[in-house]
Amino acid sequence: MFDLNGDGDVDSEEFERVANLARQQSSIGSRHRDHANTGNTFKGVNSALITYFFGPNLDKKLTITKFLEFQQQLQREILSLEFERKRPNEEGCITEVDFAELLLAYAGSNAKKRQRKLKRVKKRFRENSLGITKTDYLNFFHFINNIADVDTALTFYHIAGASIDQATLKHVAKTVAKVDLSDHVISVVFTIFDDNNDNQLSNREFIAVMKNRIQRGLEKPKDTGFLKLMESLLKCAKEAKPVLLDL
Repeated sequence: MFDLNGDGDVDSEEFERVANLARQQSSIGSRHRDHANTGNTFKGVNSALITYFFGPNLDKKLTITKFLEFQQQLQREILSLEFERKRPNEEGCITEVDFAELLLAYAGSNAKKRQRKLKRVKKRFRENSLGITKTDYLNFFHFINNIADVDTALTFYHIAGASIDQATLKHVAKTVAKVDLSDHVISVVFTIFDDNNDNQLSNREFIAVMKNRIQRGLEKPKDTGFLKLMESLLKCAKEAKPVLLDL
């Protein structure tokens, strides 16, 4: 999308051109359009990104490798911020209920259903809470970054008549997403989505909720999500002690 001349890299002019187009076509961008020269939030973030990608003189090229590295750093930073806002204990763990709340943040389900799931998690781990570490949390979101492939794999299991139990989910995570999910994380996930307590995953709801979670609300119509991502980046950078661009 950004590589307008097809040379395999992106220069600052190409980036600016597509970024401006994204702003013109998005609902958020339209709200900023009349304030383009007043030092608004988007302009500041966009300038910072351009400097980061292309250097202070804007004479460097942005490669696919560098952009993917930036994307991974950004995702990790945002996930770390989400985790830290739940106030981990001295061992660096958040509660199972905290983890469930983070997973259901963009579920789109009604409040009553959400509270029922959280209540189930709280009851299940009241006496045997092990907590969720940041590594567990980051691993799980690496797993759902591959949710489309996970969906395909689980669908084949379902068509074949195989039950989607905890061992199956662990195996899919390992083979599809190349990540080892801890048994405890999988147990919490099943507690959230196993509504009838048969120790099988409610596959359709799980996939739908995880897809909503990974999109973080950026899938709304009439908005490319580009500016919302930029605004979220600035907000996260302000709330975090480490500066994103120093990563």
